[in-house]
Amino acid sequence: MSLTQEQGWVQQYHDQVRLTYQQMTSMVKSKLDPKWIHNNVKAAKDYFDRMGNVLAREEISPFSQTVPLNPARSRRATTPRSFNGTVYLSDEHALRSMTDGRNEYRETIVGALIRAADKVLIDRAFGTAETATVTPANATIAAGTVALPAGQIKGTGIATSLTGIISVTLALSKAAVPTGAGKRHAFYSPGQLTDILLITQASSSDFTKNKIHDSGTIDGVMWQGFLWTEIPDVVDPDLAVLDNMLPLAATTRSCLFMANDALGLTTLQDIETKISPRPDINDAIQVRSVMKLDAVRLFEGGVVKYDVLEN
Repeated sequence: MSLTQEQGWVQQYHDQVRLTYQQMTSMVKSKLDPKWIHNNVKAAKDYFDRMGNVLAREEISPFSQTVPLNPARSRRATTPRSFNGTVYLSDEHALRSMTDGRNEYRETIVGALIRAADKVLIDRAFGTAETATVTPANATIAAGTVALPAGQIKGTGIATSLTGIISVTLALSKAAVPTGAGKRHAFYSPGQLTDILLITQASSSDFTKNKIHDSGTIDGVMWQGFLWTEIPDVVDPDLAVLDNMLPLAATTRSCLFMANDALGLTTLQDIETKISPRPDINDAIQVRSVMKLDAVRLFEGGVVKYDVLEN
C-alpha cells in the first residue's frame, strides 16, 4: 500500500525524532550498565533477577561431597508509565518544518523525553523499590516494596565537605562496588559547585592534575573515585525553575552517588509519534511523542543519597 503525502511526512518526522533521541545525551541513563537496560518489553511488568556473590569451594578430595554455590536470588520489578512531549502548531508550514535537522520544536520534545527518563531514574534511586517474591507453593508472585536504608543517606544539608564525600565512598565500598572509570558516578546540581571547588583538603594533587580550578567545573572529571556529572534543573529562558531534577527541600539538595549497575531501566516500545488536529482549540495541530518506561533500584548498597546545602 502506498503512503499518502501526510503519512509519508509523519514517518519522516518519526525517523527524525528517533535520530534526535539517539544524538542527544542522557545525563543519567547513559551512565547505566547496558545489561540492566531492558528495551522493547512487551508486558505490563518487567522483572530484574538479582543474584548475590559467592566464593567457589575447594575440593578437599576427589570423592568429597560437591558443595553447591547456592547464591541468594531475588527479583525487582518495574511498572512502565507513559510520558509524553506535546506541542501545538498553528499552521502546516510550522508542522512541515519539524523535519528540519535543527528544528527547535522537535528538539524541545525529545529533550523533554530524555529529561523525563533521567528524572525517573533519580526518583527511583531515592524512592522505594518494587520487589517480586515467588511463592513456591502456588508459583504466584507477591509484590512488595523496600526503602533506601538510613545508612545509605549521608549529609545533613550543610555545605559539601571532603569528609562527607569520603563517607559516601566508604558506604559504596562496603557494598563491594568496584572502582574504576565508569563504575561509580556522582550527580550534583550547579548549586553545589561552589562548595565542591572550595574543598581545601583536595586543592592539591587531584585539582592540579585535573585542572578543575582552571576550568571552573568538576563536570566530567574522575575525582575521589567518581565520574562527576552536573544535572541542572529544568528552567525556562527567564530562569524560572519549572522542575527540580535532583530533589530540593528548602535549602537541602539531595545529590546521587551510585554504581553503574545499581539501577535497572525498562522501556516498552519505540517512541510513538501522533499528529492530529485539535478542534477544541481552533484546529491547532497537536504533535505528540510518547514513550513508556520505568526504573527500579536493584540493590541498596549501590546507591547513596547525599544531602547538602543548596547555594
